[in-house]
Amino acid sequence: MKKAILILGIILLVLLYYLGLFSKQDTLPLSSDFFSARTYTERESTLDLKEIGFIKKRASEPLPLTRKELEALYQTQLDRGVKNLPTVSLALLRKAKEARERGEIEKAQEWTTYAMKISPALSQPHVEMAKIYWKKNPFHLHQVFSEILKAQLKKFHDYPSLLRLTYHGLYLLSNAILMSFILFGIMILIKYLPLYFYDLRKNLTQELRSLLLNGLKVFVLFLPIFLRFDLLWSLFFWATLLWGYVPHREKKLIIFFLIVTTYFPFFLKSSSSFLNTPNSEILLEMNEANHGNWTRATEEKLRAWIRTQPNDSEVLFTLGLIAKKQGQYAQAEEYYRKAIEYQPRFSQAFSNLGNVYLAQKQIPSAISAYQQAIQIDPHKGAYYYNLSRAYSQETFLSGKIDRTFQKARELDPALIDFHSMVVDSPHMNRFVIDESLSTRTLWERCLHQFMGKEGFLYLLFKAWFEKVPSVIPFLAPILFLTFLIGFSRYARARRFLTRCPMCGSPTHRFYLETQKQEFVCFNCYRIFVQKEKLHPKIMEKKSLQAKAFQKEEQVTRTFLSYLFTGFGYLWRGQSFKGLLLLFLFFIFILRFLFWSGLIPDTRLQPQSSPLLATLWGGLFLVFYLLNVWDLRRQKPSFEMETEKD
Repeated sequence: MKKAILILGIILLVLLYYLGLFSKQDTLPLSSDFFSARTYTERESTLDLKEIGFIKKRASEPLPLTRKELEALYQTQLDRGVKNLPTVSLALLRKAKEARERGEIEKAQEWTTYAMKISPALSQPHVEMAKIYWKKNPFHLHQVFSEILKAQLKKFHDYPSLLRLTYHGLYLLSNAILMSFILFGIMILIKYLPLYFYDLRKNLTQELRSLLLNGLKVFVLFLPIFLRFDLLWSLFFWATLLWGYVPHREKKLIIFFLIVTTYFPFFLKSSSSFLNTPNSEILLEMNEANHGNWTRATEEKLRAWIRTQPNDSEVLFTLGLIAKKQGQYAQAEEYYRKAIEYQPRFSQAFSNLGNVYLAQKQIPSAISAYQQAIQIDPHKGAYYYNLSRAYSQETFLSGKIDRTFQKARELDPALIDFHSMVVDSPHMNRFVIDESLSTRTLWERCLHQFMGKEGFLYLLFKAWFEKVPSVIPFLAPILFLTFLIGFSRYARARRFLTRCPMCGSPTHRFYLETQKQEFVCFNCYRIFVQKEKLHPKIMEKKSLQAKAFQKEEQVTRTFLSYLFTGFGYLWRGQSFKGLLLLFLFFIFILRFLFWSGLIPDTRLQPQSSPLLATLWGGLFLVFYLLNVWDLRRQKPSFEMETEKD
């Protein structure tokens, strides 16, 4: 039990150090401010309808909550061509929550419905609607789960939400893997470092050569401390140093340890750096202009970007969209023409340019632009819809108009039906469909800028030459790879000790003919495998030693497995299963620690979801209980049987 408690103390100290509790600054990569990029602008934290130009009232006046006022607000939003007003929707949701808690279900449902209409990209209204359905009738679970599913799917169609979700997932998965390998490295040290010291004591003589060699071995052992390696690289260095003592299956994981330690911190640091660059910032501004309610600050940032990147067709397209929706058609035309000049197959720009021509009563030019858009991408219903609108201004012959309109409805019935319902307005932002940059386009741009012109393969190559935290400026993972290859070749030419799995004694690998491919010491092989009769004192001593060792191993495995699911399998030698269970265990732990996510969502105060918390808690409980059940079924690795006189 003492050994198990000692190992537990070491693990806790190492993990707490990894979490940064012993230093003034958080350690990398598990840092509380690792992902510091914003996802939404600070101005969305407060509601000011006068500022955003929808209600001509004083900012101090309350949000309009009557059906008539909300409908007027919605119609104004359509006239301006704004797809989402998160500020208004979230204010409505706060009112809906208060009404739901007071028992005014119908009022809460009405406000939540308008929150959905005003901001169809938001996921929060569906969460609130699920709570309303639950309040109305807890037995209508299909309605509740339908809204929850819609909320989750909406996150994949909203760029800021998808960005937040992706980096949160990357952060948790990466750190769960790294923490699992930290425990793997600790296990290697505790199990095989005694063999390293046993070799030193065994070969310690008065000869100068022996003294120098053993001194060098001790010096190499402390190299990570002298050179101030970080935790992960120190554990990998020591695991490599013990390569000759480690069984074959664990050697494979040491190689994988190198790959994990090379790539995961590298991509975490690269991601963090990218999120704080202008490239990431401009993507959020582009999303706001294409899918939200932009302001003058958004325009200024986009114009500042285009002054340094004049051939950025997607930013030019976004500026053209803003200008068109504001009625600045000449400026919008200029932006769209430039976007097409730099990207000749930009079908969305052709379609929106046609909308600008149509607003300027240049019908032939509009028709030509729509036809070019259709030629580039003949599967977009919006292009045919806009073309039908242009035909309706050119001629009263209904055949051509009907054919293009029906083609549009065939390709995208939901979009066309929606715009057919809201078209009862002379405003050009409702008369035609303005294309915007999709979440997929923004995400592809994000990945492209993150990987750079060289591409993903270059990043994989570059990671091996990134600086490793140490006092040596040129130390890189490629040198650790060289060290691993060199030491593995050196280990082939030497006979290393291993630990007898029966009694724990150092041995020179007497083979035990079982599928487990273990090696036992000479005496254990003769007594427990061959069943030879040796001197009674030798047999008694070896039996007591073996039983004590097996009991200690069983206690260590069981005790630590209760605290770190899967560690017992690592200790037992089932490394792959142990790492998988540890990975899942740390996924749960980190999920609970970072329940609200890493990138704060400033649009809405974090709300605890009892259903989601119950789901995660239930999954963890099932996972843990299955582990406990499996632990109780395990038996000692070896049963000691000796013949009695």
